[in-house]
Amino acid sequence: MIAQETFWVMRHGRPDVPRNPVFMDRQQFNRFLDAYDDAGLSEAERIRLSQVYSGYPVPDTIIASDLPRALATARLFARGREVIVSPLLREIPVRLPEPTTTFLRGRWPSEVWWTYLRFHWFRNQAPEGRILSTRRATEAIQLINEHRQPGTRIAVVSHAAFLLLMVNLLQGDHQVGGRRLPHIGFGTPTLYHWR
Repeated sequence: MIAQETFWVMRHGRPDVPRNPVFMDRQQFNRFLDAYDDAGLSEAERIRLSQVYSGYPVPDTIIASDLPRALATARLFARGREVIVSPLLREIPVRLPEPTTTFLRGRWPSEVWWTYLRFHWFRNQAPEGRILSTRRATEAIQLINEHRQPGTRIAVVSHAAFLLLMVNLLQGDHQVGGRRLPHIGFGTPTLYHWR
């Protein structure tokens, strides 16, 4: 009997970025976003994830975002297997626009900036709004489906917001069963099964 097809989705490990000031202006926050995208994993995070992943079976196929933090996490989970790398699995790109309002000229905690960006994502604002993100998530699902074979275990390493969108689409189409939302803790795998 062939085992049920399963796959893990997981957010990348904690990126190696310095702490930010509590209050940031638009430029500081955008620089933080750039640093976050360029960051890999610290040695301490690599050790932590290696210990966590030692209790998991090695996946047959692993597909990852090409951003450094996700690719490093995928290689740790793959434990020597080849990693398929795709920019389709990148985080939803966000950026604070040029200041056209008093609000955008202010200094705010990062949670305020993130709330602002989420609101604009739902309104389909640049650089990638809800419609474009959904289209890319659909393409990412097609990529994953291309690597499915009976009984295979696939792992997908991506980013929190993009994984939430992708799993929501998969469950909305009744393609997978499992938790309603994946864990978004750094490097924590969530198991799903194909229907």
